[in-house]
Amino acid sequence: MVLKKLLKKIGRLTDPRPWTLEEWMERHRPRVRKDVEEIARFVPQDGCFVDIGANVGLFTECLLELRPDCEAFLFEPVKEYFERCRRRFEGQPRIHVFPYGVGPEPGRRTIYKPQHNYGGNSLVEELCFDDREIAETRPDTVWSTEEIELVNFSAFAAEQGIGDVDFIKTDTEAYDYAVLESMLPWLRERTRLPAILSEMLSPTFHTRAAEQDAVVRALVELGYQDVELPTHPKVFDVLFVPR
Repeated sequence: MVLKKLLKKIGRLTDPRPWTLEEWMERHRPRVRKDVEEIARFVPQDGCFVDIGANVGLFTECLLELRPDCEAFLFEPVKEYFERCRRRFEGQPRIHVFPYGVGPEPGRRTIYKPQHNYGGNSLVEELCFDDREIAETRPDTVWSTEEIELVNFSAFAAEQGIGDVDFIKTDTEAYDYAVLESMLPWLRERTRLPAILSEMLSPTFHTRAAEQDAVVRALVELGYQDVELPTHPKVFDVLFVPR
């Protein structure tokens, strides 16, 4: 146990990344494009969507290939990825990129960044340094940290005038329950509910399973179709569709 924690703290001395960020992005593009094709029916040609955990903007880029006239609001708190995302959509006035994470409590937080996976950045510390037998993180994972800024989505949306949207995507490496929680007051004020695609964790795996279940129940009470979270696999996407 002590050795595992020490390895996680100091990491390996060499860079474990098997590919560059551009190579990683192109490796993931076919899967992201497939996901986008499956949800595009929820986004009209001149629609509006929100992308939380936008990373370098691959999801939005793929969706804009199908819906080029959309307006989009992107949130990415990691500075390197935010800058790449901002440059990717520079000159597109309907694409708004914000350098923030999203959660119930605004303020400064530490995000953990695995050096082997550009998309694995998480605010859930106990899952990054997980010593359970069912852990997904290897003990020799190299981590770096960054201080980021969180905003409460409902408050921020009110300030920015973000009203009804057609679709929301969240992908925040086990923090999606908190992202969705911060959206609840805003969702309650909508004239129509958007479809939501979120990454969820199995209740037997997530260390915040109770909080995750609570936000799922809250969405059902708001008017979304009921969903049952499976015990396998450990990580999966859930599409919340209004009834």
